[in-house]
Amino acid sequence: MLDLHGKILKLAKSRSAEWILAIVSFSESIFFPIPPDTLIIPMVLANQKRVFKIAFTATFFSVFGGMIGYLIGLFFSKKLDID
Repeated sequence: MLDLHGKILKLAKSRSAEWILAIVSFSESIFFPIPPDTLIIPMVLANQKRVFKIAFTATFFSVFGGMIGYLIGLFFSKKLDID
């Protein structure tokens, strides 16, 4: 059986957790249906001293992904001539 809870907690304590959070936040704002909260909560619980860095990383990459998503929509609306 898949132990998703254990895997997420293990990921939250790993060295690459912030990079994975950045990727999930970025891709979630464009196309990925899973919110980054599934990583933010265990990361904060694992290391409460880094709460502001974790929040900044998620916010920054989510906004950046939103801007890229906007540009993709702008490009395809002009390409398809949708008004």
